[in-house]
Amino acid sequence: MVLCGTIKDMTLDYPVARLPAVNPNVAQGLERLGIKKVRDLLFYFPARHEDRRVISKISETVPGTVCVLCGKLEKVSAQNTFRRQGARAKRVLITHAVLRDESGEMPLVWFHQKFIEKNYPSGTNVYVVGTPTLGEKGIAIVAPEVERIIAGKEPVHTARLVPIYPETTGVTSRFLRYLISRSLPLTENLIDYLPSETREEEQLLPFAQAIRNLHFPASEEKLFESQKRLSFDELFILQLAALARKKERMKEKGVGINFSEEKLEEMKKALPFSLTSSQSEAVEKIIEDLKCGIPMNRLVAGDVGSGKTIVAGLAAFSVYLSGAQTALVAPTEILAVQHAEGLRKFFSAGGMKISLLTGSIKQKERSDIFQRAELGEIDLLVGTHALFHSSLKFKKLGLIVVDEQHRFGVDQRDELTKKGTEGGVPHFLSLTATPIPRTLQLTAYGDVDVTMLDPRPGQRTVKTEVVPPEGSGQIYESLAERMKRGEQVFVICPRVEMSENPDDEIKSVITEYENLRTIIFTDFKVGMVHGKLPAEEKKKVLEEFREGKLNMLVASSVVEVGVDIPGATALLIEGAERFGLAQLHQFRGRVGRRGQEAVCYLASSSNDPQALSRLNVLVNNNDGLKIAEEDLKHRGAGEIYGTRQSGGVKLKIANITDVPFLLRVRKAAERLLERDPKLKSAELIHKRIRQLNVTTHFE
Repeated sequence: MVLCGTIKDMTLDYPVARLPAVNPNVAQGLERLGIKKVRDLLFYFPARHEDRRVISKISETVPGTVCVLCGKLEKVSAQNTFRRQGARAKRVLITHAVLRDESGEMPLVWFHQKFIEKNYPSGTNVYVVGTPTLGEKGIAIVAPEVERIIAGKEPVHTARLVPIYPETTGVTSRFLRYLISRSLPLTENLIDYLPSETREEEQLLPFAQAIRNLHFPASEEKLFESQKRLSFDELFILQLAALARKKERMKEKGVGINFSEEKLEEMKKALPFSLTSSQSEAVEKIIEDLKCGIPMNRLVAGDVGSGKTIVAGLAAFSVYLSGAQTALVAPTEILAVQHAEGLRKFFSAGGMKISLLTGSIKQKERSDIFQRAELGEIDLLVGTHALFHSSLKFKKLGLIVVDEQHRFGVDQRDELTKKGTEGGVPHFLSLTATPIPRTLQLTAYGDVDVTMLDPRPGQRTVKTEVVPPEGSGQIYESLAERMKRGEQVFVICPRVEMSENPDDEIKSVITEYENLRTIIFTDFKVGMVHGKLPAEEKKKVLEEFREGKLNMLVASSVVEVGVDIPGATALLIEGAERFGLAQLHQFRGRVGRRGQEAVCYLASSSNDPQALSRLNVLVNNNDGLKIAEEDLKHRGAGEIYGTRQSGGVKLKIANITDVPFLLRVRKAAERLLERDPKLKSAELIHKRIRQLNVTTHFE
């Protein structure tokens, strides 16, 4: 394939700001796209490809239909003319030309494009892409895309599968194609990540060829082969990293957990409810992990109300029976307080001493908690980020439980494991209210044992409606009727404060609170809670809402998880399209928690059909696992991996909904580690994995 020639002396690390045609404004635009060096250009992948291979005859064109034409330009001329706008006339530069082929001719028109006359004079053979329109003077193509035909060189912008890139102000797909096409010869300087043996076993393209074909494929088959190769690379690194982490963990000695299972059974019987079969199975698996001598790394995933907290509580009780301690970390103070209160209610009678540590606790009490934890006088310490305090130590930390683990960094979680002073590496149990699709279990959670909890038995479906921008006011009557009956309402906004942009119509907690309290619902008591409020004020407002002293609570995403308001039956989410589907499902779990008939209104601030279609996934579905899978499709894997771990691989190509391909990649990773445990044959992969796993050693 011959495209535009490369620039002399250009290297992979050559700054794009020094390339011809890249002025300072364009350089800033490229930097916004993450492109600073030529290497970044090569790895800036197309969002899609547009098929411009079919060349039509001018006589066959249909008005309103995009076409690709090939012919010779004639009568190219640019003229200034005046057009009246109201009472004034404005000067406009218009370039006219005629494209001729063997079947006829097509008038072409450009506005404010002086370079057309200079770059494409009469007699130039070109490809033209555009949409013919029927006007007063007949059919013409306005503002067509044009490309000169050069003998011996393939076209870049037309007459092929044309890459379409994500754009920004001042940087178009056409300009990116120009720069990338001139950089393609440098792909020969890229070193292949994969060992040749793996590439041959999996019948994959060489790395450089895959990069070239991904940008400018000669056919759909070539594009597919390139996508397969680069998808394999992305997932292969993740799989090797996960296997390496698991291998490292298997070498470690976990805190010994030995206890009387009879006492655990007595505790289960003392609970005011019976465990579901999936809860019992989860507890059994955790106990097996705790007793095996290797540090546990298990994720318990379950929908809203599936019983994750009680499973974690029984795990902590087992650790208490063995004489070790547990630390439970929650992402918000609201949730930490609720966990502590709920666990005390169930387990204090069994002798387990439970304390709470949050940022709002005064210094004297904090110092007392630190001292008692180090002396082993606290069996279960529930808290927020305050648990990461450098002065906090445990006598024997046997188990770490992290709720909604994606909200904490890898370094923070590792820091907790160093706080136990006896007995080895603490066991690790993470909880999430977002069910984990099988695809994520195989990739992002490839080093974690995943246990799924079934939904709460008898849980009532929350009726869900999508409300377009013009319909928000209509639901206020419904909310008022519910509050008159003594029911309570949540209103959630995507922002805490109003934007400084006057054209931004996204509602904020503070402004909506004032609007609802002083104008719309003056007969009801309305409260407000968000992350910027002092902890004591947040706690007071939530207590008032829980006790029924408030009819409505206007809130930010601080109420996404763990807030249990028995009387809440209605939820209005403003700017719903700005939240992920899984997050919206978590919000929806705030209402109807006692089995009441409940409703959730998803108020969109956009009429975009795609945004409304995405929200309708929740209208038709209450299955958290299916919603999580849809969320994965809509948001893309890159965002999920970004929250999974600090420094994680951002997937650009891989489609992780393809389970057979995932399994194939995992088996290939296992084979490589079997024959080359130290990854001597894959230095670049080894280096990338070291970036993902600071403590991993292939030995």
